[in-house]
Amino acid sequence: MNTQFSIVTIVKNRVRQLTNLIRSIEQSSVMPQEMIVVWMGAPCTESLIKSDAFHIQHRFFVDETLPIPQARNKGFSSCSHDIIFYLDVDCICAEDLFAQFLEVVRPGVVVTSVIKYLRETPARVDFSALESQAMPASGGNAPKAPRRLDMIRDFTTNLFGICKQDYDMVNGFDEHYSGYGVGDIDFATRCHKQGIVLEQVPATVLHQYHPYCDPPINHLFDIVSNATRYKEKWGIYPLTPYLEQFAEEGLIHPDYQTSGLRVRRLPTDEEIKSHIKLQPS
Repeated sequence: MNTQFSIVTIVKNRVRQLTNLIRSIEQSSVMPQEMIVVWMGAPCTESLIKSDAFHIQHRFFVDETLPIPQARNKGFSSCSHDIIFYLDVDCICAEDLFAQFLEVVRPGVVVTSVIKYLRETPARVDFSALESQAMPASGGNAPKAPRRLDMIRDFTTNLFGICKQDYDMVNGFDEHYSGYGVGDIDFATRCHKQGIVLEQVPATVLHQYHPYCDPPINHLFDIVSNATRYKEKWGIYPLTPYLEQFAEEGLIHPDYQTSGLRVRRLPTDEEIKSHIKLQPS
């Protein structure tokens, strides 16, 4: 079994979360050979962070927009190893996560894990103590053994492992998507079309909490633009629960399925504030 692997994460401003992620990786039973951190911003003091357990390379992709697909592709293209694990900067990893990933990941198989959500960003990393405080796993109970999931429905960029040949085969993340939303669904759709499957291992990842809008009306333009591109590529709209909520609130035209997706009005500051979730639900 190949035990050499790279880790990729991208970050913008989440320095404390990045530190927690690195500390959790340092407690892993299997260490990566390298970690690629792509900063969506200019170099800063924190972009010099190092680890005594593995090599950290810092890369940069600066853009006026939120260059998520470009940053991800830059991270993957910088990797030296054939097995790559992508982790959202908000992740805190279980000690056995990478060992379980390595048992499952192979050409044609993308691997993911169980995700539990914390109610805060912790000051220190003690996985057992934090897991006992976490909310139940998304998608139900953890499996006792690896299980097959639906690629398009269940894929998440919170964490996944993939072989570089598969990543290259689907041409990575589509850089025509901009900012928040849809690019991950497009990536999963292309994997599915190539016959790549998704498997989930029992190991747990904790997700550090940060406020967010539900639905994400603060990303209205990104979602409308990206959903339109997805529809042009695949013939259907993604994220329809969000789109239906946008229509109910008068942010997009209610007949978007037949007349096309267009912004009807901008959300007010008060509306955005009213949708912010200060605790996970």
